[in-house]
Amino acid sequence: MEGMSTSESSLDYALMIVAGEVAQQVGVYLRSVFRAPLEIFLKAGIHDPVTIHDRYVEARLQYLLGSSVPSSRILGEETGEHVLTTDIIKAAGALSLQQIQDAYLEKSGRELTAAVAVSDFSWQLAAAKARETSPLIGEVSKAKAIIKDLGQRVRWIVDPIDGTANFASGVSYFNTSIGVELDGKMVAGVIYAPYTRELFTADAKEAVLYEGKTARPMCAAGAKVESKGILTGYFPFRDKNPRRAEKSWELAASLANAYATVHSPGAAALDLAQVAAGHTAVAFGTTMRPWDVAAGIHMVRVAGGNVKTFETSQNRNEPEYLRGAFVASACGLNPVTAHAVVEQFISCQ
Repeated sequence: MEGMSTSESSLDYALMIVAGEVAQQVGVYLRSVFRAPLEIFLKAGIHDPVTIHDRYVEARLQYLLGSSVPSSRILGEETGEHVLTTDIIKAAGALSLQQIQDAYLEKSGRELTAAVAVSDFSWQLAAAKARETSPLIGEVSKAKAIIKDLGQRVRWIVDPIDGTANFASGVSYFNTSIGVELDGKMVAGVIYAPYTRELFTADAKEAVLYEGKTARPMCAAGAKVESKGILTGYFPFRDKNPRRAEKSWELAASLANAYATVHSPGAAALDLAQVAAGHTAVAFGTTMRPWDVAAGIHMVRVAGGNVKTFETSQNRNEPEYLRGAFVASACGLNPVTAHAVVEQFISCQ
């Protein structure tokens, strides 16, 4: 593109451009450490792993996004919600991988067991590599100029590594997800899969998938009937609530009987992106968090798909578009079985 057209110069488009460029930069880092030895720590239990790379990438997101929009707000999986003040931006930019590893080891009381490389990473080199292949690079400078003074009108909702269990195990189905609110309304989202270099994007009007520098408008045009569609999602089969764990197996069988194929790939944001792109028919979630769904729910809707969210005790204080109990579906498909299954699961809570 030779620059933003009149319609593209809107704030939502500029925010999407900057988020996309940032996601690609951290993607260079994630590719460089993928399948290298690493320590895995646990947050809430065996199904909630975290690595030093989750925290390191979130710090870099704070630095890059905060530098683009000083005093903007951020909600991240690893550090919660706060305003990106000058001090926080500076500290995030200076945080080293060694510092993060030392903090996790001290907190866990463990000794280092893996030969984990914690040498400094060249973010300047990452930015240069991202620029070489980025389809957005020609518009980044102008986009930054448009959004630089928005301050706390902007909130970034980020998951540095969506699919941490996959990433830590050497499975390539993981991504970085960035949803963007402006004045309390979701206006943009990007989901970047570092291994495949697919960049899924949506502003307020259009959803586009970039594969390298090739752009393809996204349309959620998957299967029109459940029996011919691919469904993705996840139930907590080992839930602390035994009734809910047992119900998970029963409901999973219902989905397997209704859909052509059922997968549980392990990265909710990327599941939603696949629906938006028309690759799959349905994605569902029951206990996801705002950073898991912020970009993806927005993306599916912009791509013409449908998303039904469900209120639970966990999410009732969240805006509708950030609720992690949901069914996202292709346009023209009535996912009646998926809706019923999620409703039944919620009733067990």
